[in-house]
Amino acid sequence: MTHLLFFTVEGLTCALPLAETRQVVGMVELQPPTGKRRGGAGTMNLRGRTVPVYSLRRLLGLADRPPLPTDVLVIAHLSGECVALWADGVQGVQGSPIQFPPEADASSPPGMVLTEDGKIIIYDLGAFLAAEETAQYPLRPGTAGTGGGTPPHDAEKAGEVLTERARAFAQPEEEETGEIPFSELLTFRLADQEYAIKTQYIREVFIMHEITPVPGVPDFIVGICAVRGEIISVVDLRALFSIPKRGLTDLNRVIVLSDGTVTFGILADYITDIYIRPTDQFSPVEPETTPIEQRYLLGVTEGSVLVLDAAAILADPAMMIGQTRK
Repeated sequence: MTHLLFFTVEGLTCALPLAETRQVVGMVELQPPTGKRRGGAGTMNLRGRTVPVYSLRRLLGLADRPPLPTDVLVIAHLSGECVALWADGVQGVQGSPIQFPPEADASSPPGMVLTEDGKIIIYDLGAFLAAEETAQYPLRPGTAGTGGGTPPHDAEKAGEVLTERARAFAQPEEEETGEIPFSELLTFRLADQEYAIKTQYIREVFIMHEITPVPGVPDFIVGICAVRGEIISVVDLRALFSIPKRGLTDLNRVIVLSDGTVTFGILADYITDIYIRPTDQFSPVEPETTPIEQRYLLGVTEGSVLVLDAAAILADPAMMIGQTRK
């Protein structure tokens, strides 16, 4: 069983072995490309390291468009270096029994296979990127892109977001600049309210599959599930924080939180965005606006998004199965 990271490009579903991926970040303002590379879209500064960015749209022969704040960069390992693949969005991680070709197969494009259901599996990133300019990618009938051009957006605001992200990612991890600190946030919808969590505490996001109930645990622990061979508990924040179950809800995403010691998943209706925000722009949360205790909150953004304190949630002893909540 190989675990794959699935992402989308113009309506197509692509995947890369999870073992080859380093992280996924929000799209940033790109610098001009250095040299001529097939599919090269530019470079990004990742903590002081220049990382080449490849456009999957160009690599797959799809219509090009400008970067959007909703796009993502999949940072992958390649021969001891890092490269970034520009995609539209991430679907999650899933195990796959697919067998990769043991050697070059003239019937398939270099480094990739096309599954029966139209998915593009990039099993050898080096070969995929090194393919000749004239290489053809015979997508199966019915799998052509469905994006229909650039989605509506505010170009000026989008440019500001991408520039802000680029600046934040360019800061060395250990550098103390005295400037305003930034946080990368993942936002998600739950019970008709939008929440955010710092991505440094997010290990992965996947579509919810089978969850096994566990008797005798607090009601906010809905059960356990297996994630890449690891058994984790899954938490319903609505029950943990006594959030009223108002509005339509469809809990179909699991956000895996981890601080290196404690790991568990939380349920969400769906993921809404990934962006960078100066931490000094968080406003205090008025107690009457939410039943969530202040110790679990970092603040609220100008867009009324409640920013949860993942460190406090992970440190809560109640998160461990077998313990009772204080």
